Amino acid sequence: MNISDIARMAGVSKGTVSRVINDSPEGVSEETRKRIKKMIEDVGYIPNRVAGSITHARTGTIGIIIPDIQNFFFPQVVKGIEDCARIHGYTVFLGNSESDIKNEERYLRTFIEKRVDGIVLNTCGEITDKKLLNSLGVSRIPIVLMDRKSESFPNVPGIYVDNRSAACEGVGYLLRSGLKRIAYLGGNDQLYTSRERYRGYVMALEKAGVPVEPDLVLHGDYSIASGIEMINRLSSRLGEIDGIFAGSDMTAIGVIKALRERNIRVPEDIQVLGFDNIEMSDVLTPALTTMSQPMYEIGSHAMQKLLDIFDEKEDCMQSEYLHAVLIRRETTG
Repeated sequence: MNISDIARMAGVSKGTVSRVINDSPEGVSEETRKRIKKMIEDVGYIPNRVAGSITHARTGTIGIIIPDIQNFFFPQVVKGIEDCARIHGYTVFLGNSESDIKNEERYLRTFIEKRVDGIVLNTCGEITDKKLLNSLGVSRIPIVLMDRKSESFPNVPGIYVDNRSAACEGVGYLLRSGLKRIAYLGGNDQLYTSRERYRGYVMALEKAGVPVEPDLVLHGDYSIASGIEMINRLSSRLGEIDGIFAGSDMTAIGVIKALRERNIRVPEDIQVLGFDNIEMSDVLTPALTTMSQPMYEIGSHAMQKLLDIFDEKEDCMQSEYLHAVLIRRETTG
């Protein structure tokens, strides 16, 4: 959909549509202005602010949206995208949604307006704005999901980690170490990664014949503050548990801090397992045992997937699953 299509549908000139889009006060009646604006809204047309009346095949730009720039997981992911993009002559625009779906939608609209060549999206939730989804379809801008699946984009390829298997392996390691009561302190249970890590936790317990105790399962977000807050909520049960599986390393750092403030030793009293293997996890005292995600590769593979879509390679619409590995350090026995 372009300005000529809008003009033809409205029965006016391209200049008239242009004046409406640019809010020019002259040359258009109020009735015509309202009719054209409604038509633009109905079809989900977003003006090309970059190209104007000139058509470009490519802008040489890629849009990236991540949910939390303060989470140490994402810098390595973004570096993977940027390094791959730079090699192939692309510049990246970074949007930090702050885990707010409205911010995410705003960045998507901006990227459509700027006519980026492709978008790498780590979503923070489900998009309910049907007009935005229609605009994305009309724009034909390729999207690659990263880390988190989304029902808003059912036919979009993605680069993911097998979170369920990784969580199962990590919790299984704790169980084989002799632990009996392991708490799960995860992220937002509406997120794909959180749901899969919880399922892996349950799978490991079931394999070992250990019952799942709902009182030992808490959900927060992937932050240090959330780890502290969940330990506060679990405080009355701390004397009964011998292990904690934290849904992220950031959460695990908060957990260890809160345990230390209660004079609970790690790993002597409670063992702690994280998930991600951010750089900080190796310099903590004690150093954090964790499931290591290939963060840089998640980003570089996502960018390569976009390049494959540009080149219309045969398997370009197939999702890819990477593997996490257990890194044993000092917070477990």
